[in-house]
Amino acid sequence: MPSERLHKDIAGEPKLYMAAYDRDLPPGTRYGPVVRDLYIVECCTKGRGSVIINDREITFSAGDCYIIPPGQKVIHTADPVTSREGVYCAIDGRIVSKIVSDVGITHENPFVSGECFEAMVEVVTRMIGLSNDTDMGADLRRIACIYELLGIISRPRSAKNKNVWVEKALGYMETNYHKSITVEDISDNVGLERSYFSTLFKSRMGISPHAYLSELRVQKAVLLLGDGTYSVADAAEAVGLDPRNFSRLFKQITGHRPNDFKGKE
Repeated sequence: MPSERLHKDIAGEPKLYMAAYDRDLPPGTRYGPVVRDLYIVECCTKGRGSVIINDREITFSAGDCYIIPPGQKVIHTADPVTSREGVYCAIDGRIVSKIVSDVGITHENPFVSGECFEAMVEVVTRMIGLSNDTDMGADLRRIACIYELLGIISRPRSAKNKNVWVEKALGYMETNYHKSITVEDISDNVGLERSYFSTLFKSRMGISPHAYLSELRVQKAVLLLGDGTYSVADAAEAVGLDPRNFSRLFKQITGHRPNDFKGKE
């Protein structure tokens, strides 16, 4: 691991601070709580884990980047089975605060767009390599890295990229609706943190992933009931729903009872 020396005041005005490290947490590792006065930018390159920010746990996996604003009580954890690897840096300064705020990153929704991942990993890795440099141009190179990182973070998010995640989620639901899958299962399959995935899905589809999955299951149940060979309970189980709650959910979504559709095809 490179030196953890903090380079500060490297840009004069506005002030910028930088420290960059590798992170490798063995399975089950728990670090914290800790409160920092810097912005933490972390990219998970392998495995999975979670970060608990002010007692709220946010899970992530390889391919996720997040930013934790200063002043938050934070606990870092690794998955109980899988080690967690990645790179991260600590930065600060008024321009950092402005950019992070402008792109809508908060301690409640700390994730950076997934399309930024590879570029961010490359820059943070470069920052790690600069940690021990002491020559006359070292601070200028660090300044360049920080501004490059802020430029990546502030890129307009691609609607096409967002649609990729949503289309993947729709395909997963279409082929697995008959199983006992949850929104967390869907977000894990897509590779996004659950709350960020739910926000992304709703912004694209106008409905939450849970509500969409329920409607999909009921639509499939209507087809089975229309076949005339399925009982209401059998149709419910065939689409991954609990027969005990099926009639209530069915009427809530369609406005009719399941029996109203039996044998109508």
